[in-house]
Amino acid sequence: MNLLERIWREEDGVLSFEWTIIAVVIVFGITVGLSAARDVLIDELGDMAAAVISFDQSYSFAGLPALGIPASTYTDNPGEVVDCGRQTTIIGIDGLDDAAGGELP
Repeated sequence: MNLLERIWREEDGVLSFEWTIIAVVIVFGITVGLSAARDVLIDELGDMAAAVISFDQSYSFAGLPALGIPASTYTDNPGEVVDCGRQTTIIGIDGLDDAAGGELP
């Protein structure tokens, strides 16, 4: 019985246990924060890629026939960017700017 009472009153490892719990909570917080930042960064880079591809650089120049400068045209045919469709939210609803056309599924 005396041994159980000494173990119950022992306080040598309490501080290290508290530090371990704090360290675990901090590591989980950093991990969740970095994964959220990663998802936001990937979505923003995808939006930027779509914006850069949608730049229309087509032009038309009628020329100056009196000076012998011919007409010139260029038609830009941009490609299409498709969002990766990765689920980035906890409840599984994609954002309004995803490939679903701005509609919730």
